[in-house]
Amino acid sequence: MIKILLYGVMPENNFGGPSLMHGAKEIIKELHDNYEIVFYQSTKPVDIAVKDMGFKVYQIPYKKTSKFLIDAYKLKLGLRPKSEEHLTFLNNIRNSDIVVNLYGICFCSNFDSGKNSYFKAIKSTVGKFSVSYVAKIFGVKTAKATASYGPIISKNDVVAAKFSANHIFDIMYARENESKRQLELVSGREIPTSPDLANLMNYDVSKQKGKYIGISISHQIIRQWKSSETYINCIVKLIEHIISETDYKVLLIPNEITNGTKYHDVHVAKDILNLLDNLVDVKIVDSKNMTSTQLKNTISQCEVLIASRYHACVAALSAGVPTLVIGWHHKYDELLKWYGQNKWILSSENCTPEKLISMFDSFLEVQDNERIVIKENYANVRSSLLEAGKSMFTI
Repeated sequence: MIKILLYGVMPENNFGGPSLMHGAKEIIKELHDNYEIVFYQSTKPVDIAVKDMGFKVYQIPYKKTSKFLIDAYKLKLGLRPKSEEHLTFLNNIRNSDIVVNLYGICFCSNFDSGKNSYFKAIKSTVGKFSVSYVAKIFGVKTAKATASYGPIISKNDVVAAKFSANHIFDIMYARENESKRQLELVSGREIPTSPDLANLMNYDVSKQKGKYIGISISHQIIRQWKSSETYINCIVKLIEHIISETDYKVLLIPNEITNGTKYHDVHVAKDILNLLDNLVDVKIVDSKNMTSTQLKNTISQCEVLIASRYHACVAALSAGVPTLVIGWHHKYDELLKWYGQNKWILSSENCTPEKLISMFDSFLEVQDNERIVIKENYANVRSSLLEAGKSMFTI
């Protein structure tokens, strides 16, 4: 039996995390007849978020990275921690064949304040990837699953990327050529590429398409928005056009719903709905009270998807749903290329209601043809992921 420990994301409050967990499980199942998956997260697991995972999910018992590292070094010397919970966690790492970090976007200077010193950048990096760092202490293979990297511009991110590549991970996969290029530039090591793990997340293929157009809304893109027209205004105008010119209903699909956050995807959806005079043909999907499998099933039943969240795009394309993207990062462009859909994207730098509506109309006319192209390209996405899985999930 092979034992694989996964960590780095959370299955609740954000569709991306569970998508990656499901995708990793499907690859592991494909590669191994006999396996054990153990997953650790920083918060207490939420029942609805983990009920469809098919493997055990635990909370990391350490509150401080320093205590975690000290106990790991002591255990390597034969000194057991007093806490049985701590010992169980450390032994799960030590007895694993592979420890894999699943986090989807790293070393992105768009999110970085740039104020940390070299020492603080190293400390932060070890803290973020502490489970992999401890695995290295015990001599366990460490892998960084397919992720987006960059733009790696700030000193913090350059230091973090170089340290991670040279001292934490035995293998790192990029999900785009641009991510590969940027990480290779700062790390000096070869970085292979493969599509996102979530492309292999299962869904119910028996469910019929509804007469719905899904819109995956995003608070993240608002933070990166540079166009003179607001993101919300673009979406509102598009929905008004859909309702007036077609017989489709609209589903607003929140991806990220983080407790304690002042403004997340549900807030975006409500702001849009408030500007639509409560149109009966527009509904907000209750993502918070759904399993990730139910949410992917919902996306798979849409006729088409208009998306500004990465893992909603992955869910749609891997389910054969034509997808028009409003994006802010190179990860969107290269995801579409995997499926032969790279012309169906508008940038957050110059998106306007007029451009969006015009592209949507053209997109809707050819959706049947694009559905065929997406299905044909999925075979290559799958084979590429399984090949990458041999490096990430085997010893």
